[in-house]
Amino acid sequence: MKNLILYNGPNSPFGRKTKITALVHKIPFEEKVIKVYDSEFLDKFNPLRKIPTLVIDNKETIIDSDNICLYFDEISNRKTLYNKKIYWQIMTIISVANGLMEAVLERRMELIRPSNEQSESFVKKQEIRVFRTINWLEKNWNNFEKNVSMDQISIAVALEYTKYRFTDSWSNDCTKLNEWLSKFNSNDFMELTIPKEAT
Repeated sequence: MKNLILYNGPNSPFGRKTKITALVHKIPFEEKVIKVYDSEFLDKFNPLRKIPTLVIDNKETIIDSDNICLYFDEISNRKTLYNKKIYWQIMTIISVANGLMEAVLERRMELIRPSNEQSESFVKKQEIRVFRTINWLEKNWNNFEKNVSMDQISIAVALEYTKYRFTDSWSNDCTKLNEWLSKFNSNDFMELTIPKEAT
């Protein structure tokens, strides 16, 4: 078995997605939670110094959460999380979920800047994007199969991150998503990966 080290942040939704994938596939890994801005050592593996970063046997590196998830799926002997019959639909929804996470993250990053440097219009733009995306998912996404898939994981993490860092007001209008998320959150892999600051 290869030695897998996942460098991650304490609350990264992208990192959480990779952890869930490893848990679903029963792949052992060691997680090292780091402060990216203080982690110059990571440059050796990832010149972008971004998390999550997966290091394999201290020599091979996989960067970007989607690539890491694909890697875990490939080395697993369990059922794939990327149903080949709807592969491109799954990949498209993953991209939508990633965009939702990014909008929430960018909004937060703007709000933690000094108040005199913040852009109210930028924050508003991200908030509009968040609600537009969730409303779109409510109307267009319906992969509620019992078999866990990567689009389900991605959407669940994105919605939970939205609730954690922004708001859960969307749940009032998006009842289909909210009901599904409540059931999906009962899975062990969701409960085991709740950000510590969120408990």
